Amino acid sequence: MTRMATTPALPTRSSPAQNDPVVAGASELIGGPPGRHAVVGTTRTWWSPLRVLMLFVVITCVLGYAQKSGCRDTRNWTDEYQYTRMCYSDVVALYSQEGLVDGKIPYLDYPTEYPPLIGAAMQLVSSFAGLGSAPVAVFRTEGGPPGAQVFDHYSMDTRSALFYDFTALLFLIAACVAVACTAMTAGQRRVWDAALLALAPMLALHLLTNWDILAVAFAAGGLLAWSRQAPRLAGILFGLGIVTKLYPVFFLVGLAVLCLRAGRLRPLVRSVLYAAGTVVLVLLPVWLTAGYFNGTDKVSDGIWSTFWGGGNWTALLDGEYAGGHNGLQRFFELNSERGADWDSLAFALSWAAGKYDTGWFAPAHLVVMLLGLAAVGALAAVALRNWPWRAPRIIGAAAVCWLLVAIATPLLLTAVHKHGIPVGTLNAVTAVALILAVAGVIALALLAPRRPRVPQVVLLLVIAFLLTNKVFSPQYTIWLLPLVALARPRWRLFLLWQACEIWVLFTRFMHFIFNDTSGADGIDRGWFVGAVVLRDLVLCVLAAFVVSEILRPERDVVRADGLDDPAGGVLDGAPDVRGGRLGARTLLPLRRGAWADSTAQAEPAGAARPAEAAHAAGSITSVHAVHAVHAVHAAPSARSVLSAESSLSTESVQSGLAAPSVQSVRPALPRLSPILRPRGDAG
Repeated sequence: MTRMATTPALPTRSSPAQNDPVVAGASELIGGPPGRHAVVGTTRTWWSPLRVLMLFVVITCVLGYAQKSGCRDTRNWTDEYQYTRMCYSDVVALYSQEGLVDGKIPYLDYPTEYPPLIGAAMQLVSSFAGLGSAPVAVFRTEGGPPGAQVFDHYSMDTRSALFYDFTALLFLIAACVAVACTAMTAGQRRVWDAALLALAPMLALHLLTNWDILAVAFAAGGLLAWSRQAPRLAGILFGLGIVTKLYPVFFLVGLAVLCLRAGRLRPLVRSVLYAAGTVVLVLLPVWLTAGYFNGTDKVSDGIWSTFWGGGNWTALLDGEYAGGHNGLQRFFELNSERGADWDSLAFALSWAAGKYDTGWFAPAHLVVMLLGLAAVGALAAVALRNWPWRAPRIIGAAAVCWLLVAIATPLLLTAVHKHGIPVGTLNAVTAVALILAVAGVIALALLAPRRPRVPQVVLLLVIAFLLTNKVFSPQYTIWLLPLVALARPRWRLFLLWQACEIWVLFTRFMHFIFNDTSGADGIDRGWFVGAVVLRDLVLCVLAAFVVSEILRPERDVVRADGLDDPAGGVLDGAPDVRGGRLGARTLLPLRRGAWADSTAQAEPAGAARPAEAAHAAGSITSVHAVHAVHAVHAAPSARSVLSAESSLSTESVQSGLAAPSVQSVRPALPRLSPILRPRGDAG
């Protein structure tokens, strides 16, 4: 009998209104969530989820433009207007500060403090802004001699306004690209997860604060390319993101750890090489053409111009000349010389050391002890749930860590109170803290019972960088938006974090008013520092939830949907060759017989791939499954269970079947008595 040709049905789409209580409550405004038996995403309509997401992000960007539109007129930047309206934007401020208003070219005529692609974006938009006109004096006629005029005001600087408008258009395109890439990376089943990015309040408030959305778009595009198994394109996009803002380098770090665990190093090497090549191809021309500056004063043309002009270009190769430096070095020099920024924990530490008693059991010390106790207790609780047989060691390690925090806090506060934090010391401390945090994330990714998803690891790395760095500018928040949407697409904690970010921004501007008015208006620094600490604590809570879902994959809403790692590309569904739970596996390659167990970790229980489902019924696989189940029930120990699985895998391979046929047996295994499961098994 010949089969009838049929049109494949659309895959069922996960509905946030059914799975997320916040979205379910909001859906009551339009009739409530879909019913229990409703099939979501099986009908074709012009208003596809991606188009709806594009509408969402356009609305968010328009609201962001309107919220800061008062500051596009530079005449309003008086009497703390940019702070009281919360419309401050580096886009407007740097148009004149970077010399763009005078026709200067970044790096060639002015040492821009940003990476090259931001300088390129500035130059591109400023070429259109030049179509505007400079402000002119406007006079009015008053009584007195005929024709007498009195100065009234200046006209609007339309060049600055056009620079703001065209930059907003560029950022709108970048935001749409970031949302589209995030949605496609999440996959058709979880496409609505990208709504966390498209509707994020911080996207509206910080879209036009700085040029960070360009790096976010490059990073999101790189992750999409990686998820579609295009490592070369992913490397190029990550490289472009690195020369826009440095943080996309953590995408490569996260991929490196996961590829090491899965033994998929070849695509990783391709991505890293293409990323490095892209960085070099961008930086090298800028280095050769950039001028040399002493402060902001130009002391020499660039290497390329000097070479063609017949000058001594070899004297410029070391990056220094006549007391000046290559314009490209300004970004690195600024970040090495600057102190703790307003929104950083280092700044909060300096303020607390100078404000409060630094002795034993002072208020600041007690607060740190309580917070440390809560943090250490939470980590110990997670460890005890995963490794209860190591309870004495875990409790002892937690007690030692808490005592170290309790003893070191007053000593550290006293040292900061007496000597401050020198820039060199601050750089060293933040570097060590970042290295330790990254090492912790790497250890988690390698030793977790099941390989974490790519967005989870990258999110933890970026959070670690932000919390340990001496600079945490407000707009850095949008770096996290696509990663949170992919790593933990839950609205409740996400909205709490966004509310904390809004509070930080508000207290920041109110404190700037306090500084500018010598305390006559605004709020004291303590309110602002408190908001920063609260925001950082919420980020720690967010990271803790991600860690919990890595250690307990059944709590991960993405994997609960039957997916493995939609953003993983070659890692999606791949078995592990290294890593695993402490005590069960080492970082050395797994033995050949352990392939079946690692495959079972890569595939969620009950989630069979289409190819497996096609040949599972009526094949020899079902016979093997019966024999394996009988072997499991008859096994006197956990070793028998594992040997049964290994024999099944070997027998299937010898029969010419795909090894993943083990999955037909694997769903029955978790129902066995815990006595039969070894302590180190991922389950």
